[in-house]
Amino acid sequence: MKQKRRWPLILAITLNGAILIALFWSFHVYVPTASNAPVQAELISGSGPKATPAPAPAPAPKAIQKPSPPRPSAAQQAAAAEAKATARKAEEKAHQEAAARAAEEKAAAAQAAKEKAAALARAEAKQSAMAAKQQAAAEQAKAEHAKAEHAAQQKAARQAAAEKAAEAKAAAAKAAEVKAAAETARAAALKKQMAEQTAKAEEAARAKALQRQLSEAKAKAQAEANLAAARAQQAAENQRLIGLFAQKIRTQVYNAWNTNFSAALSCTVQMELNPQGQIIGQPRIIRSSGNPRFDQAVIAAVQAAAPFAPPIGLSYDLYKEVNLKFNAEELNHG
Repeated sequence: MKQKRRWPLILAITLNGAILIALFWSFHVYVPTASNAPVQAELISGSGPKATPAPAPAPAPKAIQKPSPPRPSAAQQAAAAEAKATARKAEEKAHQEAAARAAEEKAAAAQAAKEKAAALARAEAKQSAMAAKQQAAAEQAKAEHAKAEHAAQQKAARQAAAEKAAEAKAAAAKAAEVKAAAETARAAALKKQMAEQTAKAEEAARAKALQRQLSEAKAKAQAEANLAAARAQQAAENQRLIGLFAQKIRTQVYNAWNTNFSAALSCTVQMELNPQGQIIGQPRIIRSSGNPRFDQAVIAAVQAAAPFAPPIGLSYDLYKEVNLKFNAEELNHG
């Protein structure tokens, strides 16, 4: 493959060499050397007769000069340019192929390096895996050994703890027996003390309850006596107020009386009053005098005397219904 790629480069170098040789040959052709004999020239004039030229002095010999190379023709220049362009294209192609080869070689080298690195990485990974596996196995063995030691230590610790617990249990049982005996004795003493205190407390409670009952009975009797006294006082006051109110009604009725009857006549009148002292309905004779005229005269006087101012401090229930006895002697001399 590499040898096939070299042929264009060799061909391009060969063509460039041939072109350079051709150019060199074109520019360095052979030119004959000029002779030392003088050259005569005649001038022909078209305006006059031909004059005979005067003999010219002999020219001084000229130095021999190296002829300049002739200028190449257009065909030669085109051929040279074409050859040069062909050579340049061949050279560019060779450079491109060389660059392509270099790129392929670089890619191949990179691929090889990559494969080598991958192989090296796989080898290292395999070696690392083996080392890790060996380390894991060693750690597992170490862990199993530590586990066995730990299990043995735990077993020994459990055995020691069991022995210690048995000793502690025996000591606790003995201490519990002693404590139970002490608690029993203390409970018996406490029970006896509590029984004594309970008996004393019950006796004190009974005495206190009796004292409280006596005090309550005394207070109740005093309250009832006070209440009875208050009621009696209130009843007396009510009776006094009722008497004053009855007297006031009689006075107003006496003032409204304007006739005379036999002094022996008397009757009892019942009237119902509202809270303002006005008569509700018609007064009634609940005990007649036997003389209808006298009874009607009393009713007329009561109606004329109304209303009656309610007594201050007296409940309405006590003066709602009033029964008054009127006799002719008091009315006549009212």
